[in-house]
Amino acid sequence: MTSTNDITYNIQIHHTTKTIQVACIGMNCVDSDLKGYYMSVDELPSWVQDKLSVLMMLDVPPPLNDVDGVGSRLGPYRYWVYK
Repeated sequence: MTSTNDITYNIQIHHTTKTIQVACIGMNCVDSDLKGYYMSVDELPSWVQDKLSVLMMLDVPPPLNDVDGVGSRLGPYRYWVYK
């Protein structure tokens, strides 16, 4: 996670149900437009879907995979997404 981003979302995809859990990290979370839980990736806003699709193409760490302005892949089902 980089300090230059105002808002970072920790996104975790449940490996069996494919439900999405979202947690906002950062000073500007008050302005967050994401809710904490989604039934599928298809329910996420399109900008999050686009960034997740990029991150899903990365190898699972190690090392930490960070794409400037997009986010990081932390594991097979866990991501940081930057806004």
